[in-house]
Amino acid sequence: MTMKTPAGETAPRWQAISDNVHPKDRKPENDMTHKHALSTLFATMLFCGCETVKQARVAQSENDRQPGERTVTAERMGLTKDRPQTLTNLEQTARLYHPTVFKARQSVESAKLQVHIIRAGRLPSAGASGTYNRSTQNSWGYSTKTGMKGSWSGSLSLDFLLFDFGKLDAKEKQAIENLISSQRQLRQTEMDVTYDVQTAFFELQRAAELYRVDLESERQYAEHLDEAKTMAEVGTRRPYDVTKAQVDLGNARLEVITASNTLFTARAQLDRNLGLTERTCFEIRYSLMPTNSQTIAELMSIAETNTPSLAVLAAKTRAASFAVDEAVAELYPDLSLGADASVSGRGFPLAWNYSWAAKIVQDLFTGYRKTDTIKQAVADLRSARADQADAEQALYLQIVQAVAQRESSLKSLEVSEMIVHQSKENLDIINEQYRVGLASSIERTDAQVSLTKAQGDMVRARYDYQLALAHIAYLTGQISSLPPEP
Repeated sequence: MTMKTPAGETAPRWQAISDNVHPKDRKPENDMTHKHALSTLFATMLFCGCETVKQARVAQSENDRQPGERTVTAERMGLTKDRPQTLTNLEQTARLYHPTVFKARQSVESAKLQVHIIRAGRLPSAGASGTYNRSTQNSWGYSTKTGMKGSWSGSLSLDFLLFDFGKLDAKEKQAIENLISSQRQLRQTEMDVTYDVQTAFFELQRAAELYRVDLESERQYAEHLDEAKTMAEVGTRRPYDVTKAQVDLGNARLEVITASNTLFTARAQLDRNLGLTERTCFEIRYSLMPTNSQTIAELMSIAETNTPSLAVLAAKTRAASFAVDEAVAELYPDLSLGADASVSGRGFPLAWNYSWAAKIVQDLFTGYRKTDTIKQAVADLRSARADQADAEQALYLQIVQAVAQRESSLKSLEVSEMIVHQSKENLDIINEQYRVGLASSIERTDAQVSLTKAQGDMVRARYDYQLALAHIAYLTGQISSLPPEP
């Protein structure tokens, strides 16, 4: 076996020359050559990975925070006052800028790197070291001296894993399943953010419509008051009717204030779900979810294929199975090959030495830790399977509840629409009777209250239905993939 020296000659020939030449006759160029070789080695060690370090330092800077690491403005998101937003636009915006989605993306990157790190175990590992040492050379029986002499040494080492009975393969498979799990978790996080935006959007639309209902009710009560005052002045109504109308108008104004607060809060919730910390003023376009009339069995079949949360648990179960393989493989030895080359001496040129070895490493007794690790891995596998089964059962129940909500809200919407129509007709009749003295102010108030309540119930039922559709889409893993509208 021959080895090239930094000067480019083989080690045996170089060693023979150095043995036959007196130290005083050695050329100083050799010293410079070896010093240059060591300097090159140390420079390589020093600057290896400097680009990665540079990127890491940039990431530490506060100025390098990306959207998701910091809260962006509504203007940066494109949510300006002069551009009305649909539900699809807001869903896309939230998935781009929300911190939880950004964090989930970083988890995917971490999982990818973990796969790369484990695969690196199949590659040879090389190491280098260099030492300059000064020490005294005293020994027993001789006079003690304080003078020190210097020595140089350097070494290169190489290790390569030949066979490990599948331990590295099992680790890699676990890492791949963890990567799949993190990718599915990213999808789940996107769905979570989308669903949060949908619920906040429909709650805002509901609050806005209820606010309009209360404003219309307030306007009606104001007309009642004006009419009661006019009729009281001409003597066709008692002062009581005026007082009653004033009380009704005051109550209506309180309802408007309450509805206004609800609207304000709903807007703040939508801003929060979009990933904002400011009060926005963009308009929203009226949007509805796609209709859905599928049965529970059909929805469950879709959910078993599309729902990311189930895919996450399935990946974790497979990873747990590979963890069992790894634990079993730990019972067997590791076979590796190592090589080492070193130079040392008190002056230049230094003397070369090199060696290689095949190594087999086997634990003889570890206090039953390895067998207990196998049992623990099996328990973890069974637990992962139980989590998967429990999630499927919980998902089924949620789908049943969502379908029940969909059907009941749809029926409620149909009934409330009919009641609104009847309440309007009843209020028109009562108003005419009131004007001719055939109905009291109490009857008139009752009719107005009935209409306002029916209109509110209709609005609530309409958005209960939309929220049920959104919940079904969320449970079955169906989120909007349309690009933002212009």
